[in-house]
Amino acid sequence: MSEALSVSVADLRDAQVAGAQVVDVRVPVAYTREHIPESINVPYTRNGFAQQAAFYLKQEAPVVLVSDNTPLADFAAQELNRAGFTVQGLLDGGIAAWKQAGGPLAAVGQITADELSRMLQEGRTPRLIDVREAWEFNSGHIEGSEHIPLSQFGQRYGELQQDEPMVFVCASGARSGEAVQFLYRLGYRQVSNLVGGMAAWLAGGRRG
Repeated sequence: MSEALSVSVADLRDAQVAGAQVVDVRVPVAYTREHIPESINVPYTRNGFAQQAAFYLKQEAPVVLVSDNTPLADFAAQELNRAGFTVQGLLDGGIAAWKQAGGPLAAVGQITADELSRMLQEGRTPRLIDVREAWEFNSGHIEGSEHIPLSQFGQRYGELQQDEPMVFVCASGARSGEAVQFLYRLGYRQVSNLVGGMAAWLAGGRRG
C-alpha cells in the first residue's frame, strides 16, 4: 500500500495556499528544467534524505510530494514521517498531471556564455560568483568575479542577498549548478548558472 495518499492538482493548489510545503523529490536536472512554482527540490537518495530535507523544510508545515516514481516517493514519505514531518500526500500523476491541468511552471535560471557576455557589454552586470577552488580561480576567471569555493558555500551563503541578480561559475557548470540549487531551495530566485562554465566562456574567445 502506498505510504503517501494521492492528491489531485486542485488539492495540491489548495494545500499550497494553506501553507503546505511542496517537495519535489525528482533528480535535479528534471527539476531545473521545469517544476511547480515555489516547490523545493530535495532529491530522494537512500542515505541522508531526511537530514537534507530537515535543513530546508519547516517541521510544523505539512508536506505534499511531487515525483514521477511512486515507489520512490513512498520511501521519501516514510523517511519524512519518521523524521517528524506530516506528509499530506503525493501529487497523482506527477508533473505531467500538473501540466495537463494547465498549472504554471518555473525553471531554475541558466545563462549561456554568449548571453552573459552581452549583459556585461551592455552594462547589465550581475554579481558573478566563482565557486571553483583557489588554484582554479587564480589561474583565470571572468573579470569582476568574486570567489566563494563550493566547499565553503554552506558557511558563506549568508554573504549573498536574495534580491540581487547573480550568476554562478565553475569549470563546467556542475559545481555552480549545485550552488544555484542550494540557494534556490532557500528561496533565492535571482540566481543563474553559467551553462558550460569557464570552458564555454573561454571557447568563445573570451578572456579569463
